[in-house]
Amino acid sequence: MAEKEKKNEVVVNLDTLGIPIAIVLAGIIIASVIYFINKNQNVNTADAGTKGTVTDDSGSSDTAGDVVAYLGDDPYLGNKDTAKVAVIDFSDYQCGYCQRHAKETYPSIKTNFIDTGKIVYVFKEFPLSSEGQIGFTTAHAAVCVFNLAGNDAYASFHKDAFFLTSESAVKKVATGLGVDGGKYDSCMKDSSIVEEMNADRTEGSNAGISGTPGFVIGVIGADGKVTGKLIAGAYPYETFEETINEMLNK
Repeated sequence: MAEKEKKNEVVVNLDTLGIPIAIVLAGIIIASVIYFINKNQNVNTADAGTKGTVTDDSGSSDTAGDVVAYLGDDPYLGNKDTAKVAVIDFSDYQCGYCQRHAKETYPSIKTNFIDTGKIVYVFKEFPLSSEGQIGFTTAHAAVCVFNLAGNDAYASFHKDAFFLTSESAVKKVATGLGVDGGKYDSCMKDSSIVEEMNADRTEGSNAGISGTPGFVIGVIGADGKVTGKLIAGAYPYETFEETINEMLNK
């Protein structure tokens, strides 16, 4: 009887069973790691699409169809009496690619096309930040500098005002260009300036600009209407040279 009961016993080898359990657990851990990595990558990609500025500098502009912008009464350099073509610059003072354009590309445009009377270069505000943030405040100050001191002072402010970090720093740049401090303070409280900036943003958006920098380069028509091509990004000088010459030859 004892021998019969012994034959019915089930023997479990824990050493052998531990191997498949370990494999299963390892698979669960690996799958979990892959899931969280992919999740984080998706979040970072979405953030990059909403927080970044235009960074394309491959050397070829976005030229799909004609776009329209206007000279308006915004700051400009050049001779409106002789210029056939306008470059309209939509920029943000907290944009590194805008700063790069201002430092590396704009000087050659000025020397070869603005100073020779061939084009008018128009500056428009396109702050990507909200009212109360430093980028928006800097753009507001830029309009005040133009209103109080004119085109040349604006151009100097535009060159020096990138990535300022406080309202006092912005004011220091403005007053350093000869702008009266009291008049500056009054202008910074003027809500109509905000309306002007919003109008610039709407105009740029209608032309297809969604980030900065963005440029409309075209032939000047009646009532300051500029019809031409969109350059969406911080492209090298050669791209601007080619597009400007194309418009001059129309």
